[in-house]
Amino acid sequence: MRQLLLLFSSCFTFFPTALNAQNGCPGCTVSLPPGLPADTLLLQNLPDGEAGKYYNQDISFRMPMTTTPVNAIDSITPPGLPISKIEIVSIEGVPPGLYWQPNQTVFETATETDGCVKFCGTPTQSDSFVMTVKIKATVFIVTQEATFPLRIYIAPEVSITEGFTMTNYEGCGSTTVSFTNNIPSGGQPGFTYEWDFGDDSTFTGENPPPHEYNTPGVYQVSYHATIDTAGYFLESIRMLDVDCGDNLSGPDIYFFIYDADGELVYNSQPEVTDVSLPYTFPVNLMLGSGNYTLAVWEEDSGLKGTDDPCGTLPFNILSNDTVTAAGLSVVLNIMHEVEEITSVDTVFVYPQPPVPNIQAPNGLTECAGENSILLLSSSGVDNQWWLDGQPLADATNFLYEPSQSGWYQVQVINSDGCSAVSDSVLVEIYPLPASPLYVNINNSLRLVDTMALPAEYSLQWYNGTEPIPGATGFRYCATESGDYGLLVTDLTTGCMSYYSSSVTYDPNFDCTVGVKDSPLLALGIFPNPATDVVQIRLNQNLTGDGVLRVWDAAGRLVKAMTLPPGTGDHRLECSDLSAGFFTLEISANGFRGIGKLTVMR
Repeated sequence: MRQLLLLFSSCFTFFPTALNAQNGCPGCTVSLPPGLPADTLLLQNLPDGEAGKYYNQDISFRMPMTTTPVNAIDSITPPGLPISKIEIVSIEGVPPGLYWQPNQTVFETATETDGCVKFCGTPTQSDSFVMTVKIKATVFIVTQEATFPLRIYIAPEVSITEGFTMTNYEGCGSTTVSFTNNIPSGGQPGFTYEWDFGDDSTFTGENPPPHEYNTPGVYQVSYHATIDTAGYFLESIRMLDVDCGDNLSGPDIYFFIYDADGELVYNSQPEVTDVSLPYTFPVNLMLGSGNYTLAVWEEDSGLKGTDDPCGTLPFNILSNDTVTAAGLSVVLNIMHEVEEITSVDTVFVYPQPPVPNIQAPNGLTECAGENSILLLSSSGVDNQWWLDGQPLADATNFLYEPSQSGWYQVQVINSDGCSAVSDSVLVEIYPLPASPLYVNINNSLRLVDTMALPAEYSLQWYNGTEPIPGATGFRYCATESGDYGLLVTDLTTGCMSYYSSSVTYDPNFDCTVGVKDSPLLALGIFPNPATDVVQIRLNQNLTGDGVLRVWDAAGRLVKAMTLPPGTGDHRLECSDLSAGFFTLEISANGFRGIGKLTVMR
């Protein structure tokens, strides 16, 4: 059965699930796909989150009613066994800043199998977290606790500016920031970059490596990109003076532009007549490297028969000004567009609080009801106590009194949201042994249930407040009236339970001697040794009610039953007894009979 339950729990490793209730994150909604079979196993995935960004997600699940859906996933698990109850116990290792709460924690699968859990909060750390989920599953009457992993990825924080994006730009104690250039060159020339990380370190290049900040502070990151890819563009030529023209009117101007190889690259014809200088000619010519030549002409075919040269001059991409050669003077309007992009963002590194430690001046173990354990945090403020990986509601003082066993930690969270967690300490609160109830049979005080004793124990009888010397067995023979008590001590834990009762001494019985034992002194027991059934024969029938008791070799009462009047023979089932030696006792009408039985297996 243990193997079956472990296999059942392992099937849950394929799916996230709901968890133990926790304040601060209520109100999930069950939302399952339509048409699901009633007896099925389905749990939805847990989405990723982002550090510094509020997280609010519901996941739904359907628990199986039998092991048949489990068998479909793991053939080792036998199908068809009923699962009567599934209990969601706890989760450990939740990312800092996240909280969770299911709609319920216990599912009686015969009537309810659907549930949900809400995860919410603002995670403060980025990482791939593997949480540990604890569940209990009950198959028939056997309950087994098991654990399985639940994974969630919390991505680093991201800050975006025009020029660059920062990832993980906030940290506690330190942070390593990654940068993404939002204006990449794509391998094209003409891009230059300058980075200033705000901590006296710089980088020249397109993609800086991750940068680590190890000292708390506020760091301004500056980014400067220069994009020089537009080239040089001759937008216009403004004619200031030309060495040509008619006497009666302004010149009729046109011009040519030749590249460094003498190839004609621009022709302004037709001419502009009667130009009144200065005059601007639009050009819109893309320039390359090397020297160009501007040749200006006047159209004069009507009077002189040929066009007149007005002058030539050389220029290049750097001649963005007035250029003069002989009698020709022009202003070259050469455009060279360079884009400058400057962006600034901020990195925050907050102080990391010191790791707290836990002191336990009274120790870490106690017996139930003592309330002696006291846990003290080394930090006087900003505390949050945790039990088994879960924060405890309203447990924010520097001291805490645990009320249950488990692993305890204390977390310190400062005003910046930075936290530090102590090592775990194990608190053990031991249960008290069962109360040692006893009965009075003819002045013989007898412990009722010896099977309820701890594995390692001691007994001590008391008369009033005084222990009775040597009275350390299951029975005590009272010789006077009084308030008698029995103290049981669990020798493993040191925990004790005490039971007392007023006893009235009956002078008609003397339990110190075997009065009237002879009528039933010998019991006929056969077969002996026995395996399943033994027949007990009395030498006379009982005249009143009798009691049959069976004691094991350690003196513990393992069976007790009433015998009706008239009993002469009794059939005793011993198939449930372990192999060993036992004492049979029949008490009736003030006397008793004793016999020895051997059980073999």
